[in-house]
Amino acid sequence: MGMGMEPRISAAAACGVGGVIGQCGGDAERVFGAARLRLSALENPSIRLNLNHYCHLFEVAARQTGADDFGLRFGFQYQVEQMGPLGALVLASPTLGAALHNLCAHFPALQEHSALRLRAGGGLMALEYQITDGRITHRRQDAELSIAIFTGIFRRCIGPSWAPTEVQFEHLRAADALAVEAAFNAPVYYAAGRNAILFPAAVLTMRMPGANTPRLPGLEATLRRLAADTVPEDFRGQVLSLIRSGFASGEANIDHVAARLGLSRTGLYRRLALEGADFSELTQSIRRELAESYAAQPGIAFTDLALLLGYSELSAFSRAFTRWTGLSPARYRQACQKLHA
Repeated sequence: MGMGMEPRISAAAACGVGGVIGQCGGDAERVFGAARLRLSALENPSIRLNLNHYCHLFEVAARQTGADDFGLRFGFQYQVEQMGPLGALVLASPTLGAALHNLCAHFPALQEHSALRLRAGGGLMALEYQITDGRITHRRQDAELSIAIFTGIFRRCIGPSWAPTEVQFEHLRAADALAVEAAFNAPVYYAAGRNAILFPAAVLTMRMPGANTPRLPGLEATLRRLAADTVPEDFRGQVLSLIRSGFASGEANIDHVAARLGLSRTGLYRRLALEGADFSELTQSIRRELAESYAAQPGIAFTDLALLLGYSELSAFSRAFTRWTGLSPARYRQACQKLHA
């Protein structure tokens, strides 16, 4: 993860994952160990886990069980009540719109260095989710499980057959894309620059079935206390996140990143120098980490990966990848498949 304070997530967010690993034929203790977490930690949902390790947990679970859609399976089994005070606040809200606004407002109490926003645009509403710490590279399973959990909130209010207008993911299309569309019963788009559920604004007025407005002030006070103990955003992580999101759009250069942070080019250089970091080195490190992560996943086209990382031609990406790893992308994928077989 590099320097800086590492973001955390409430252990409540992993409630029940051991059982899902077992259902998929995996060894929960082994998966947790590989992610540098303890299965026993989930016995106390009030403690906070390292967010990077949490994300890695679901990537390891998918590999070990062979369930490429592991995060999605977990997300659709997860119950809102398992979120603790935040889940209780969502369910006690008077309408779906209020529930989503409360979820977004108090999400930092559950998960740090992450953004959850409700936005209008193009005639639809979008519930957008993204980890904002660019040091966390492996996040596909987390994105899918999170969007599945949020979809569950809509279905608790509207009914189990509810389907969004469309779903978007920031990661590339993987081998199980048809299973993902079937789970959401909606079109799913990849490399979208965000993770989001798109839906008609009219549903926001629907009543939550467990509305209990007298409980809201007490739950909000509890969540404000929890949020007060959160780790502040890390500058290096913010820079890496902007570089990562800017590859495909051509906005990963220092001028664009500095502008997004409200700094001059010189100011950004100075801030990074104080942390012993260099912009060019950060750019290459996140590009390489993403390349290795995606190249290891079967079903992802190398042409899509090259475009995501800002290469106009597959040949240029292949040369860079071979320089980094000593293997072509295809041979690297084969080696990873053998290792995890």
